[in-house]
Amino acid sequence: MDKVKLPLFADVNTQLQHSDLLVHPADVHGVICGLLCGGVKLDNKAWLEPFDQLMNEGLGIPDSLEAVFADIYNASEAALEDMTLGFELLIPDMDQSLESRMEALTEWLQGFLGGFGMVHSTSTNASDEVKELIADFASIAQLDLDTEDDSNEAEEAFYELVEYVRMGATYCFNELSDCGDIKKIPVLH
Repeated sequence: MDKVKLPLFADVNTQLQHSDLLVHPADVHGVICGLLCGGVKLDNKAWLEPFDQLMNEGLGIPDSLEAVFADIYNASEAALEDMTLGFELLIPDMDQSLESRMEALTEWLQGFLGGFGMVHSTSTNASDEVKELIADFASIAQLDLDTEDDSNEAEEAFYELVEYVRMGATYCFNELSDCGDIKKIPVLH
């Protein structure tokens, strides 16, 4: 299978700016990943209705954005299923300010939590690890990282948060998705 690539943050941002849908690219990716990791049926269509509810209050996705959203969904599903851990977050590149990257991480997490909550049923038995990860994601989304500090320590802290979120999302997907053949990946603490 060809490796499906996640669109670039800047490209998604440009397309969103030219649409009537006022959302952040990281939020879009977070919602899609939250739906995938919360257990939405992996049939390339089940994600559309809850995504539309969260992104556009059920008013429909603008035609101009359907292709890019489908690309984000397909790349995200493929990366989450990929056991080589190729899953990445759709956030600005390292050449952007720490402040803009932290803002994007917060947007991503808020989107993820919304998407996850939209499809994850309370009757579904999630492990204590998944419950802890979701609580951690909520805490990280509220975190006030000192973005004025451009030091190596601040960059390192941001990188560690991104890695934790990336691995945590992969873990949730492996546990709760309807891909029964994926092996569990341990959570990194």
